[in-house]
Amino acid sequence: MKLLDDVHTCEQLAEGTYRIDEAGIVNCYLLIGRKTALLIDSGCGAGSLAACVHQLTDKPVLLALTHRHPDHAGGAWQFGAYYASAADCTPLYDLMCLPAVSEKMVKAAGKEITRKPPLGVSAKQHVLKVSRGFDLGGRQIRILETPGHTKGSVVYYEEASRQMFTGDDINPCLWMHLPGCTSLREWKPGAGRIITLMRQGYTAWYGHGDGRQPLEQMLKTYEIAEELIAAKQAGTLPKGKFLYPHPDQYPNIYCSSKKIL
Repeated sequence: MKLLDDVHTCEQLAEGTYRIDEAGIVNCYLLIGRKTALLIDSGCGAGSLAACVHQLTDKPVLLALTHRHPDHAGGAWQFGAYYASAADCTPLYDLMCLPAVSEKMVKAAGKEITRKPPLGVSAKQHVLKVSRGFDLGGRQIRILETPGHTKGSVVYYEEASRQMFTGDDINPCLWMHLPGCTSLREWKPGAGRIITLMRQGYTAWYGHGDGRQPLEQMLKTYEIAEELIAAKQAGTLPKGKFLYPHPDQYPNIYCSSKKIL
């Protein structure tokens, strides 16, 4: 791991492909083409992510989000603009991505946001053109819609390198209890599409931890979701929000009884 600043480290995953860890909280991914670079997610905004990215490339940088949550969109203001699914460009996700929310997450991790957006400065939203993807010059990045963790969650994937970047949509600790999450029933088709790519030989990188995501974990998470759906249909689930099957068992799903079916 290479230290970029006080809160960011990077790991080279392949030629022109980097995982950037922000404060041990969240991962961003930088894909560098001949003409342009694509930054996938922008962290919480702890430190200067933009300066770190420019240590790794002198190419123009496009920012695209896997989903609009504060730990993935918090540093977007440093880039001036970003791409996100239209389904995530709503007042609900605007509230969830307020700088104060990102700051609270960083403080909870024992860190500080050392560079805050100047008053009145924010990033312009561009609606993601899913069918178009991104041509970086010698690298074609495609987009897969996977609504679940948010209504507009997407996966970015590259056929040539057989790599994909899954955000938070099929994590080992999958959060499906937040405002704006779909039901688990609505989550299943997108998760199935991710699993299909894995079975075609893709390597998956997700938004937290060390980024590495095996097929075995994805299949277990999918199985747990099916168990929850069956239990809901049988009327055996507790009410409210809970971790299933157990807080100390991984994978698990943090869910709401109202968002199963």
